[in-house]
Amino acid sequence: MNVVGYIRVSTQGQARDGYSLKYQEEIKVHCKKQGWNLIYIFRDEGIRGVKLNEEALEIDRVGLQEMLAHLSSVQIYYVVVLNTSVCYRL
Repeated sequence: MNVVGYIRVSTQGQARDGYSLKYQEEIKVHCKKQGWNLIYIFRDEGIRGVKLNEEALEIDRVGLQEMLAHLSSVQIYYVVVLNTSVCYRL
């Protein structure tokens, strides 16, 4: 089953307090345990909140935008994030 990951940090403080991008890459271990094929990890670093342009349907996070574009062209079953206790099927 193909899955992608999404990791992000908003602030330097968040990175210091244990949620660094490196830490979040532990989703690789979770995917392996589940038997999932993690094909890519999309990432955003240092972006606070989301700026949404509703008219243009744009979100001001490059990694998230790339992931959404990728999802429209490839069959992906899950997007895996840091909180691995909750999974939503696409």
